[in-house]
Amino acid sequence: MLPKNVETTLKELRLSGMLRTLAVRLQEAAANRLSHGEFLELILQDELNVRNQRHLERRTKAADFRHLKTLEDFEWHFNTTIRSKQIYELATGKFIREFGDLLFIGPPGVGKTHLAQAIAYEAIKMNFQVLYRSIFDLVRDFLKDDAFNQQDRTLRKYLKPDLLIIDDMGMRALPKQSGEYLLEIILRRHENRSTIMTSNRPLEEWGKLLGDVPAAGAILDRFLHRAEVITITGRSYRLKDKPSPPPPKKDKKDKGEAGTDPAAEGAS
Repeated sequence: MLPKNVETTLKELRLSGMLRTLAVRLQEAAANRLSHGEFLELILQDELNVRNQRHLERRTKAADFRHLKTLEDFEWHFNTTIRSKQIYELATGKFIREFGDLLFIGPPGVGKTHLAQAIAYEAIKMNFQVLYRSIFDLVRDFLKDDAFNQQDRTLRKYLKPDLLIIDDMGMRALPKQSGEYLLEIILRRHENRSTIMTSNRPLEEWGKLLGDVPAAGAILDRFLHRAEVITITGRSYRLKDKPSPPPPKKDKKDKGEAGTDPAAEGAS
């Protein structure tokens, strides 16, 4: 039991990490005859651990992930086309420090969003600021604030993070002016901040999706300049527990009854 004045002092100093563990640490110090220096090191580390965890939670919440995904959660054996060594190298944050970009391309359900968010979560652990948005969220943000003449504020929101994830490119066609908004972000972040994009459509179709072929060309020109492109193939993970559909049955008329050839019968 801590003396009341010690507990009050720790609260006033906002040393919640020490407050949580001090009673146990005092017992540990007495049982193991720790020196004053050893005891001080333990309680200071307790405080630091609590603060680091609090900062991690705050940065993770600010990232606004759709669902928090980690590399530990990823089932590497399901899709062997994904090279784990390449992903773990990206998770070191080197490409972020070098202002590189990353593009995941592949059909729905193969792990693009999971890997993008997992890499971003590792970046958060390294004190990078991260923001996750789907392409639809991004366009909606600009359309809403453009209506209130606050587009500069929205742009700052997308330029500030060390790592920006733009997810779901290619799910469906986007509203008019989408290409302009995305181009402005890519141009301003190019060689200044890092961006991860995911797409389930080939690059040559981005002009149609954005409704602006010139803007799509300019976006890809800048983005691909320093981007690592990872193409993922395979079956959707979300369908992994569903059996593959059986092959279509052949019409008996195509073969003829009892294996005879209809053409031969007509010729006879």
